[in-house]
Formats: sequence, C-alpha cells, structure tokens
Amino acid sequence: MAFYSKHDRIFRKLVPSVAKLSYNLAFKMAGDTVARIVAQPFPELRDLPPNHLCVRIGAGNRVFNGHVNFIQAGNQTWLAFLARNYCTSRSDVVELGCGCGRLARPLRDPVWDPWFEGTYVGVDIDKEMIEYCRQNFPPERFQFILSPHKSRTYSRGKLPDESKVAFDLTIAAEDSKDFVYSLSLFSHLLEAEAVDYLQESYRILRAGGIMFLTFFCMEHVELGQRWTFAHRCGNAYVENPHYPEAAVAYKEAFMTELARKCGFREVTVAPRGGNRQSELVARK
Repeated sequence: MAFYSKHDRIFRKLVPSVAKLSYNLAFKMAGDTVARIVAQPFPELRDLPPNHLCVRIGAGNRVFNGHVNFIQAGNQTWLAFLARNYCTSRSDVVELGCGCGRLARPLRDPVWDPWFEGTYVGVDIDKEMIEYCRQNFPPERFQFILSPHKSRTYSRGKLPDESKVAFDLTIAAEDSKDFVYSLSLFSHLLEAEAVDYLQESYRILRAGGIMFLTFFCMEHVELGQRWTFAHRCGNAYVENPHYPEAAVAYKEAFMTELARKCGFREVTVAPRGGNRQSELVARK
C-alpha cells in the first residue's frame, strides 16, 4: 500500500503535478546534478535517463533518488505480463505513454540472457523523451512515435483552440500487434482522449490480442487521503480543475462499457490496493 505523509495533500495543492517541475530549468539542472551524484558509486545506475525525465514519468516524492525504483518497475512489470500470459518473448507489443523508456529497458537490457525477440513500439506526447529513446534504443526492433495528442497540463507552450486540434494517432497497421499496454496513461486522459486511445488500441491488435491499462477507479481508490477527485469534467473526475489532466479518475462501469463499445470482449477491472491505480484487461 502506498504511504503518504500528512503534509502530502498540502504539498500537492501547491504543486498539482511534480512532473510539471521537470520543465523548470532550475529544477532540471539541480535535480540532474543531485541524481548523478547519488548514482556515482553504483555502475548500474549511471546509465539511467536524466533525472528530470524520470521525474516527468512519475517518481512519487522521490524526485532525486528514484534510481532503484525506476529499474525495479520495468523488471516487475514484465515478469507480471509474462506470468499472466499477456504476451511472449516473440510478441509484437505497443506501449502507450512510453516516457523515457522505463518499461522498454528490460526488453533491451535484461539481467539474464537476451530473451525478447519481438518488436516494440513506444508512443508519447513528449518530444524530449521520444528523442531520448530514439537515441538510446536499437532501431531494428524498437520504434518510438511522437503522438499528435496535446495536453493542457503536460504539453509545453500555449495550445490552440481544442475544437481545431485533430487527433489522428496512427501508430501501427491494423491487426498487427499482439499486446498493447499503458501504465498510468489513462490517469492523465480526459474522456475524448481516452476514447481515442482505446479505439486505436482495438484497431491495431490482432484477433485474440490483449490490452492492459491502469487507471484511477472511483470505486477502488481511497478518497480523502492523497486523492479526492472532487471535480467533474464530463465522465471524468479530476483532482484539480485548473490542471485537469494532472490526475483523472473514472467509474468502473464507464471504463468497462467504453472498452466494450470499442469492440473489446472479456473486459475486467480489478483493484490493486490502497491508492494504487486499478487495472483493466480486455481481449480483442
């Protein structure tokens, strides 16, 4: 179960999203420097992405010392995926919200003999993180695509009128992928974007393919501690109306029905305990 101090809610009111700090030049320089010093005695930690990119994808309150958590998250995620038979060593996989490659690294740098023989496509809206991944992963089996989707909370600069922003995410050929997954992407998507990503996931999956995603489920999250989700935005419940995409939650019935409307079958939602995000699994 996640632990939050009594001061966490006060801190989060002042800083709705720690990830937004990663765009601040002073924070970026200071954080990268401190993180490099912390990693210096440990060769395994020195080749991680710059600290500000690690913070941007989610570091909790470990803004300078999240190195080990970064590595463990990737290894534990793939052990779970393989144990549940969501994919195999030869699967063609897509990660929505790939960030700076935290979950792609175990496919490239396993601690045991190389095992991944499939292909990987990572998608993200952040140009800096996509460029980092393109420079640090072999292009033969790893492809990274910049999503055209824009976020009022996480995209830099002023966005045009939403009615004039077309969403056209063509990340792969139809019926071409075995497994599509996203961790903590839907916790930052408002309703229109959530629909787009679910429809695209269905389109690119082969028959029988699996989609796995995590999201804040209103019936499962412990409200009143770290989260309140007291504000409505359509079917979405948001923590901060000024930065709506900083934290988004949905009802279980809404997400289940949305997945089914996109064509998925065998849709299940399960809690993961405490303030952790719930998981939705569906099959095409």
